[in-house]
Amino acid sequence: MSKQTGMKGLKLEEILRSYFLRAGFFVVRGVPVAYDKEDLTDVDLWLYEKPMGATRRIEIVDIKARVKPKAVERLFWTKGLVDVLDVDGAYVATPDDRPVLNRIAAKLKLVLITGTDLRRISESPSVRFLDRLTDEDLGRGLVEIDRQRKDKYYSNIRKHILATLADGLGPGSLVRCLELFSELAQRAAQAFPSSDESIIAGRLTYLSASLACIALDYISTQAVFRSIEERRALLLNAVKLGEAGSQHGERIFSLAMQIIERYVAGGANTARQVQKHIREDLDRIPADIIADQASNMLKDGMLFTIARELENSSYLQHCPSFDLLSVPTKSMLGACLDYAGISRPQFAAAWESQKSSPNATSTEKTKR
Repeated sequence: MSKQTGMKGLKLEEILRSYFLRAGFFVVRGVPVAYDKEDLTDVDLWLYEKPMGATRRIEIVDIKARVKPKAVERLFWTKGLVDVLDVDGAYVATPDDRPVLNRIAAKLKLVLITGTDLRRISESPSVRFLDRLTDEDLGRGLVEIDRQRKDKYYSNIRKHILATLADGLGPGSLVRCLELFSELAQRAAQAFPSSDESIIAGRLTYLSASLACIALDYISTQAVFRSIEERRALLLNAVKLGEAGSQHGERIFSLAMQIIERYVAGGANTARQVQKHIREDLDRIPADIIADQASNMLKDGMLFTIARELENSSYLQHCPSFDLLSVPTKSMLGACLDYAGISRPQFAAAWESQKSSPNATSTEKTKR
């Protein structure tokens, strides 16, 4: 692939991300997919949709900008990826306009975005966001901070944030996002105020919080017709136990206790002591802070709305500080900060909203 073709593909990904954001989706670009710690591919766009009530849909978009993209092969490849990731559906975007592709896509239960569609979307003046950084802008900012630090911390941790989506939404992805949120919020609060690092850390803090909110929203649909207390208990269990609270996790825990009982000195007594200490450690996790606030936000689908605001804030050229977020978003983000043991005033003072990001100035000049 030539460099020019590659850049065209990246621009098309950004345009289609804007299109789906305008359509009301929660959108993440460039989700890495790995198996057994080996990177396999990237999902061009990962979509989370809230059509109505308790309904949620997770879909992916495969995008190819080349004139000869081997569209039939991409359709079959995307169908396979849908099965591997266990998502609800997929779109394939291709410049190819051949009618036969629509018939094949329909048979595979995929949605085809043809060359005609792409031209219409690309030429529409209302699709693009002029106040957002692209993924490439954000990536350059991360690389610059990493260069100053002489490591790849921020580039790698962003990849870790996005990778939480590849294994599916649920308690496991929620706990991992909260862990990354805590780490990044701490770095934002401790960095020199209004420095480039504090803003970059703040952007990734917002991004990780947005994915945590999406995970909470998704988990909550399992108890949509239950009482408020039951929904709170479901969220509390998810935050506290993560995947360990699933049937698979409980089986592993039970097997571990059986092994201790059988092979470790002290047998059953040792197993009981280990189990007691584990339960005590779990009880010290302030999961109720997240569960209580998330439960309050379930009405009117506020978690989804908050997630979209946090994602947008992480990409705005002038990243808004904590105090400039909407009241519901501040409340949810504040609960996450309390969970992480980070001072709200300290995080709010990490940067001024008027401060440009490392690449915002150059981006603005280009658009002028």
